[in-house]
Amino acid sequence: MKQKRRDPEDVLEEELLGEVHFEIAEDAFRGPYTCHKRKTKRIRKMMQYKGLQYPYEVWQCPICKKEFLDFYQSPKLELFWMLQKLLDENVITLERNINYDGKTFFIRFPKDITKKWKKHGKAAIKILTPTKLLIEVKE
Repeated sequence: MKQKRRDPEDVLEEELLGEVHFEIAEDAFRGPYTCHKRKTKRIRKMMQYKGLQYPYEVWQCPICKKEFLDFYQSPKLELFWMLQKLLDENVITLERNINYDGKTFFIRFPKDITKKWKKHGKAAIKILTPTKLLIEVKE
């Protein structure tokens, strides 16, 4: 009788045998990478969107042309994708009241958003225009 294969994510807690410890090398996510037993080559690419140009580099396999992003390029590309979402107004938007206590303006954030924030963390506020701000909570 053939046993049905299970998805690896469907493992039950009682089936776990123990913990596995491993170390990730400091340069594990830096190129060049290996694909088809060959080293990938760094190539420059350009992405354009609504008049914005974003130059970036990828590691490309000389055989299959598969592209790999390294540790340094992937956050930059993610930022470009966020800008695309902003330009398309394809982002979740919350309307909140702005309060003033006589000295400072402040905005309250919903608990669902702030539950993983540090109690005394920092935020980087990027001023796009006097009325448009981009807030990044630092960890």
